[in-house]
Amino acid sequence: MIGGRLALRVDPQVLRAVAGDRRTVLVTGTNGKSTVTALVAAAITPGGAVVSNTTGANMTDGIVTALSADRTSELAALEVDEVYLEPVARGTRPKAVVVLNSSREYTRGVSLKSTLEHWRRTAAALPDDCVAIVNVDDPLVSWAFETAPRRIGVSGGLYWRGDALICPACGSVQDFTDHSWSCPGCQRSRPEPDWKVVPDGDGWAVEHQGRRTGIEVTVPGRTGPVGGAFALAAADALGVDVSAAAQRVSAVADVDGRYAPYPLGDHAARLLMLKNPAGWAEAIDVAVTTDRPLVVAVDPFGPKDTATMWEAPFQRLAGRRVAVTGGRAADAAAVLDAAGVEVVEGADIESAVRTHAPGEVIVACNYPAFRRISKHFRGGSH
Repeated sequence: MIGGRLALRVDPQVLRAVAGDRRTVLVTGTNGKSTVTALVAAAITPGGAVVSNTTGANMTDGIVTALSADRTSELAALEVDEVYLEPVARGTRPKAVVVLNSSREYTRGVSLKSTLEHWRRTAAALPDDCVAIVNVDDPLVSWAFETAPRRIGVSGGLYWRGDALICPACGSVQDFTDHSWSCPGCQRSRPEPDWKVVPDGDGWAVEHQGRRTGIEVTVPGRTGPVGGAFALAAADALGVDVSAAAQRVSAVADVDGRYAPYPLGDHAARLLMLKNPAGWAEAIDVAVTTDRPLVVAVDPFGPKDTATMWEAPFQRLAGRRVAVTGGRAADAAAVLDAAGVEVVEGADIESAVRTHAPGEVIVACNYPAFRRISKHFRGGSH
């Protein structure tokens, strides 16, 4: 990002210059930005060459650096930090903005309320030819982007409802069912989605306007197909054939070390990186719905490094055996034990994975543990 930071010091409007006339898709949200951006980049490639900030530098300076390195691609898929959406949207004049979810971030020092207000102002100022592709299952996202000139809905799921209990419009306590939400105070309710993921035989498909498009992703559980649905909606917004987009999405096997199964003899470790209760809730859902064994890897990450885990619904794993490892293994074990989970400790990631039967194992990591373990696996030291 350093080149972009220097360029912005010289010319505060440089983002507009390097964005040029590209047709751009922005992807933002609390969780899943990197993964969905990779899926969007793949989905829109039938429309031409695509530039993306694949290193994950998702603030204005990192985006300037990425766009400066490729001045010829006519399409862009850009991951955007939640609180930088307005300057990035102003500078890139996107054709589509994908909004995944919204929840608290313990490590940022930015309030959820200010983020939502920022989004609402940004949505109202989007270009008339820009479509907001929003997760209608998240009432916070739905409220923030109801000011957008054009909007389509995706049923993106909401595994963590703890931050969406209070209506952001009127302050009433919202009502939730398994598949919907509503506010008794201001009568807001979940809009009917334009895109949704449905079971299709042994796999998944995306439904849109009466059409059903099969989709394959390597991410286990429903998280991957939902990300694919956002990607197909973005491709459609840019005029890319949805069937062709689905084929490209199916080819995405790895996102900066996430999801790709690392072989360990008779085992395969599939890494998930988590940073808040919503992320932990998604990882728990993957373990429960796919019936895969779970390893929890937590390294030190400041005084709040395990606070996020205490709010996550680990009780869904009650009675199951989960291995823990990392510099905060004792803290993770306390969280799991309180939830009724049988805990075993591994001295390192390999021994933790091997406490389970041969096969694929989900490894849920906080940020520093993910960086350490993925570097270890990619270095081939195992």
